[in-house]
Amino acid sequence: MRCFIAIELDSETRTLLTNIQKRLSAAGVKGNFARPENLHLTLKFLGEIDSTVFQKVNTIIKNITTRQQSFVLTVDRIGKFDKGSRKIIWAGLSGSKELEHLFSDINTEVIKILPTEKEKRYTPHITLIREAILPDNALNSNEELNHSFRVSGISLMESTRRDGKLTYLRRAYESFL
Repeated sequence: MRCFIAIELDSETRTLLTNIQKRLSAAGVKGNFARPENLHLTLKFLGEIDSTVFQKVNTIIKNITTRQQSFVLTVDRIGKFDKGSRKIIWAGLSGSKELEHLFSDINTEVIKILPTEKEKRYTPHITLIREAILPDNALNSNEELNHSFRVSGISLMESTRRDGKLTYLRRAYESFL
């Protein structure tokens, strides 16, 4: 199964991001818009894993969450990654030491069980639109973005297709202490 470790978003944050997607669409942005139920913050993409690795990752999550307290993240900007002619539009998060430490803990432990994984620079973001085509100045908004939400746990998610649609299924969840 194709899996990743993520922070799921509360309904208020999903609504805010969905409204931003609607405004971008109205401004002429085209692309593959993430469905509201698929909006999340990826902590670590695992790729294809078998049930043995799944159980090991689940144990890692359980161990990490026993020493992690809840924290607050703030969505504070909209940006884009350029991958050749393909663009990804995302919602960015202001720097959080708690998030950096959580990512580092997860990455360190996952590398132990998936040695092909490497240390990667982490740019926390929530993908809003993939393969985006945008008119000039579509992202040059003076809109101030400052939305905070509490992170109380992490999920082990499966990425699959249902009825031809990309769907993310929660396979495990652990709350912080």
